[in-house]
Amino acid sequence: MGVPLGLSKRPHKIRTQFFFLAIVVSAASLLAVGLFSWELVESQLESRLARTAMSIAHSVASIPAVQFNVGRPGGAGVIQPLADGIRKETGVEFVVVFDMQDRRYSHPLPERIGKKAVGGDHGPVLERGEAYISRAVGSLGPSMRALVPIYHEGRQVGGVSVGILIDDIDEALDDLLLRLVVALLPGLLIALVGAIFLAWNIKRSTWGLEPHEIARLLHERESMLDSIKEGIIAVDEGGSLTLVNGAAKRLLGLAEDAPGNLVEELIPNTGLPLVLKSGEAELNQEINLLGRRIMTNRLPIMHRGRVVGAIASFRDMTELRSLAEEITGVRLYLEALRVQNHEFRNKLQAISGLIQLGEPDRALNFIAETFEMRASQDTLVTRQIRNPAVGGILLGKMGRCRELGVTLRVSDDSHCLDRRGVDSRTLVVIIGNLLENAIEAVTSLPEERKEVSFSIYDESNRILISVADRGPGIPPEEASRVFAKGYSTKGGPMPRGYGLYNVWTLVEACKGEITLHSVPGGGAEWVVNLPTALSREVEIHGGH
Repeated sequence: MGVPLGLSKRPHKIRTQFFFLAIVVSAASLLAVGLFSWELVESQLESRLARTAMSIAHSVASIPAVQFNVGRPGGAGVIQPLADGIRKETGVEFVVVFDMQDRRYSHPLPERIGKKAVGGDHGPVLERGEAYISRAVGSLGPSMRALVPIYHEGRQVGGVSVGILIDDIDEALDDLLLRLVVALLPGLLIALVGAIFLAWNIKRSTWGLEPHEIARLLHERESMLDSIKEGIIAVDEGGSLTLVNGAAKRLLGLAEDAPGNLVEELIPNTGLPLVLKSGEAELNQEINLLGRRIMTNRLPIMHRGRVVGAIASFRDMTELRSLAEEITGVRLYLEALRVQNHEFRNKLQAISGLIQLGEPDRALNFIAETFEMRASQDTLVTRQIRNPAVGGILLGKMGRCRELGVTLRVSDDSHCLDRRGVDSRTLVVIIGNLLENAIEAVTSLPEERKEVSFSIYDESNRILISVADRGPGIPPEEASRVFAKGYSTKGGPMPRGYGLYNVWTLVEACKGEITLHSVPGGGAEWVVNLPTALSREVEIHGGH
């Protein structure tokens, strides 16, 4: 019965796979060792037996009584006792002495004395007087023989054959094989125990996960890392890249073969080598990485109390800055609406009071004066400030200044076009923060110093913004710190010190300039110079 579609046979557990693998490898290794040992021992055993037989044959051929009686009538009566005694003493199967006609003068079976030798391998020893080892089938069966010529007074008179039966050799080898198997069994037992330990250790090292589970988790991890917007890189304890997700490759311009290289060579100022040394996390750090302003978090990877690597996440501040601009712009618009709503309620209440007091003429004059004042301000803004976002933030700040008793003077020659190449949100954040800082600087001062001046000029492909106040100003020694993140001269429970920092980052992103000047008699003037040739996309993405 086949496996249903979509289902697969459950894979064996990794512990079982490694156990059987270790057993098979160990058994194969022991078998190879056993076969090699068997071949070696068999060869050495046959070689030793051949040397022994040859030595016995030479000894028999050198006996004077054997040399004298070979070929003589009645010589077997002398030679047989000597040969049979040597046979029994040495344990060989036979010692056969024969003359030049191949007639036996000794044999383990006395009735075969006088008969011709069997085997057909006596030719070389009788014809050429050679000594050699031969294998042949004799009257006693297959045997290995050592044949040596016999000389008397310088003349060959016969030969001697000392043999060992092949069956005896096989029996000795079988006994040796049994001993070899018994010797290898402890090795197989040790391999079995080692396989069990190896399988258990591998199972523990993989946290109890099976190979298919590890593969699935790896696939899920890669998919998850490539789906997030943050760039993520990881290094080992030596500082080599081990992980780079898709966002990091795009953000940092890394190639596919980046893993394996030292992080300092590819990304010089990631700060990961410092995290490897210190073992301390660094969170929400802003760095300039390859020309981009990046928000990064760097964390050490710990294992059993030791730093074994580090991981860092990167996010382009452009997107965060864009979100911050939107939030800030909305907040400023809402503040402007709130101020105008509050201002109109106050004026309506004043008009209502005059009418109830029976002073309609004064009410009409109040309306006319208010309309004339608002009309002149609105006319200036609406006629010369063509950018709706800039005009809206100016009207809102004018209302806030009236509410706080602060005079906001907009220069009569100010003008700003509604350009497609200029990001309105950037202008709103810059103008709104500078005006808010200036208003706060003069709010608590005497009436004659509650004054803020604003001007904006759009010409020669540049936008020039000036915001001045008559406040206490900024001491020269503090001028270099005003753009630092979190720096503020004002106290209070709310977080401060981000307005000028945001302005500075936006100006830098637009490749513009911002300068601080001291105003005679006290106060400060901020001058921002922005190019208008930058496209909206370039401005939003920090000029990169």
